[in-house]
Amino acid sequence: MTQVPVKKLKLEETRPLSPPLLDEPLYQCASAVTVLGFVPQAKLDVQVGGVTVIADAPGGFPQPQGATLTLPAPLVAGEQVRARQKFGGITSGWSPVVTVRDHTKDFPAGPPRPQIDPAPVLECGARTGVANLLVGCNVWITADAVEVGRVGGAAAHQGVNVTPDYGLAQVVRAQADLCGDKSPLSQAHTTVMGPNPLPAPAFDPAYDDGEQIRITGLANGARFELSRNGTSLGTWRTWGQAHLVGISPPLVDGDHLSVTQRLCPGDPESPPGDTTVLPCSALPAPEVAPIEGGADRVTITQMAPGATIKVYLNLVKVGEGGGPVVLLSQTVKLGDTVHVLQKLGGCVGQFAQEIRVACVAPPVAGNPAGLDLFPVGNLEYDGGTVNVGGATLNVRGSVYYPAEDDGQGTAWHERLARLGPVPIVFMAHGNHSPSDPSYLGYDYFQIALARMGMAAVSVDCNQLNGSAAGSGNIIDRADLINASIAHFIALAAADPIFGGHIDFSRVGLMGHSRGGEAVVISPGRASLPGGVSIKSVLALAPTDWGATSGPPSGYDFMTLLPAADGDVRDNDGAKYYDRCLPVTYKSQLYVHQANHNFFNREWLNNDNNGSLPTLPRWRHEQTLLAYGCALFRHSLLGHGTRGHLSGHQRPAGVLTDQVHLSFKQNKAITVDDHEDGNTIHTNSLNGATTQSGLAADEHGFSQFAANSFNGSFFGDSEGMVAVPKKKNGTFRSPLVTPKPISLLGREIWIRAADVFEGSVAAATTGFELGLERSNGTVKWVDSDDVGGVPLPFDRGGATKTMPKTLRFKVACFGLNRVELRRVRAIQLRLNRSKARPLAFDDLQIV
Repeated sequence: MTQVPVKKLKLEETRPLSPPLLDEPLYQCASAVTVLGFVPQAKLDVQVGGVTVIADAPGGFPQPQGATLTLPAPLVAGEQVRARQKFGGITSGWSPVVTVRDHTKDFPAGPPRPQIDPAPVLECGARTGVANLLVGCNVWITADAVEVGRVGGAAAHQGVNVTPDYGLAQVVRAQADLCGDKSPLSQAHTTVMGPNPLPAPAFDPAYDDGEQIRITGLANGARFELSRNGTSLGTWRTWGQAHLVGISPPLVDGDHLSVTQRLCPGDPESPPGDTTVLPCSALPAPEVAPIEGGADRVTITQMAPGATIKVYLNLVKVGEGGGPVVLLSQTVKLGDTVHVLQKLGGCVGQFAQEIRVACVAPPVAGNPAGLDLFPVGNLEYDGGTVNVGGATLNVRGSVYYPAEDDGQGTAWHERLARLGPVPIVFMAHGNHSPSDPSYLGYDYFQIALARMGMAAVSVDCNQLNGSAAGSGNIIDRADLINASIAHFIALAAADPIFGGHIDFSRVGLMGHSRGGEAVVISPGRASLPGGVSIKSVLALAPTDWGATSGPPSGYDFMTLLPAADGDVRDNDGAKYYDRCLPVTYKSQLYVHQANHNFFNREWLNNDNNGSLPTLPRWRHEQTLLAYGCALFRHSLLGHGTRGHLSGHQRPAGVLTDQVHLSFKQNKAITVDDHEDGNTIHTNSLNGATTQSGLAADEHGFSQFAANSFNGSFFGDSEGMVAVPKKKNGTFRSPLVTPKPISLLGREIWIRAADVFEGSVAAATTGFELGLERSNGTVKWVDSDDVGGVPLPFDRGGATKTMPKTLRFKVACFGLNRVELRRVRAIQLRLNRSKARPLAFDDLQIV
């Protein structure tokens, strides 16, 4: 992705005006729809059931969250809704159709819980943002239980003006309804004093001919006054942080803009924030998300306020809209070149963003941790004592659960209870100072799971901390976890809160450090109560003291390995991933710049002592939340979140470029996993392999294998290392099966790693994967087009060769349907001019 001067491009202007998008889903009884992605100041039409119900509605600006348009009648389930835009004498095509749903099918326990966003709520605030809303619902705000503001037909994130302004120490809550079905109350926020004096607001860069500006640094609920060249343009209420304001007439190069803000009437206003409008020549290219082959849209990640975005495919215009998403008139394919520029009125940016379309560039698809449905209750539990390993231990810890309201010991959520029992997740910490309550360190994860409709237990294992390491300590932890499971079985039988509400056929486990090893073995221990079904296990930075008696099996599995771990430096979870025989799939996250301790809020020190680059604690928590919730939502609730574990989607809010995934599922054709003992010359399909221009052989990918290539492998697998002898050395693996393998709609998966040989190179390396047709010709796709082979995380003497799974979409190879049924071999080609040894494993057709 590079910026190139527009004047050097021979861009062909056509007339396609992109269809806008509807914010979805849409639900029955919604009294409004939100239209996104239109050109600023476009006119908007909306059809419901083929009838135009809104015509030529002024759209205004699509940023920050589209135009929410009131419907003449509430929507009905099954109706089909679409929208289009009109601008400059051109009418776009219709947006993709959205079918109206019944919200009680998606949310049988009631609408999602509103979120006051941003927080905190300030004294004298005049406007409050409310998020997590169903589009078209009604939302209202109360202060000390008295309604102070309401909006009908709300957007997904709605600003609500409040009257009177908030007083100090008021309790503010939001609530919503759809079809008369009320959501839970939002979390309570008590108003606090704002900063005094207030800081000066600021401006994002503003450009000649712009008609919208973005003001930042605003206090939550403040009023701000905007001036242009000394003349006041008015006063606005804001929910704070940032606010977009439309400007008329358009800005002119050199205009002076100034803004002040105020909260309480008796307090002084803030110092002014000032900016000068920049010339058209300063307008940069927009920032764009990577584009994957087969995509029909472009996502803009940064743009000038009020800009129109124009998209060109191979120099021909294929889209024009207002961002952050622009639909294209045709899909793109691997190798296409896309140019994206922005304009403000008559000011056209002098630079365009140039993007080469990749084979695989997973889209950002929300955050699996973002599902917020229920208030959360919590308790400290005490289940008495149990004999573990000859010692008497206390069965205790904390539990969070979906409740009628937030708080300690609050009642179970009544409406959820009518739907039946819910899954439960048990968590276990590892060794740390016995004086620290380590079990309290995962409360953020427990709360997230409880908001989704699960119970989440953190077992207090402190009695086993500070003692000698060894397999016995791990076994004792596993038995203590199982004792807590037994305690909750008893509670589910008759307890006033938990009675009848827990489903022990849907149980998940999460363990950290020694707890990570304990949860791997606890499902196989005799201490596990009967009738319990462990569906999934998450091992976070687990140890390996030898407590396992066989491969992890009987459940789906995920391990998270911090590459900057200063405690479990060997990333022992890689062994569990390699050995695991899951029910359906297993996933491994090797997270660069993550340490051991920052996933637990009670473990305060950086365990690598700052000797390695380390992400801040909140980044660690976001990573565990996103991927951990993806695992448990999929395995325990049946939600469609598995794509985050396989790399088909990227969770929002996570530094996914630091997360290197391995993933393997049972329903796949294994071409070669190198575990058959049939030498490098035969693959897992019993096909005779060949190699040319390189030296490839099978090696143990572990520290203890006699045939290990070198000491940088820390898992427990058998794989292949290919050492190039010259550029374009190849390895061929034939597809020998009784019936030809059709590759239609398939992907080729392979684990690959840059082999560490004592020092980390200055630049990444890679390879090509090829599909050999029946006539002997080969179509190639480069590893860089599917995410690339990362450099090893540099730990000095402990740097590892850690494979990750690369997915090659078969559609990228440009073969027709007949050819895809006749592919006779898969080839690997080490095509780099300064090629280095590469490790490969688990070549599969999925």
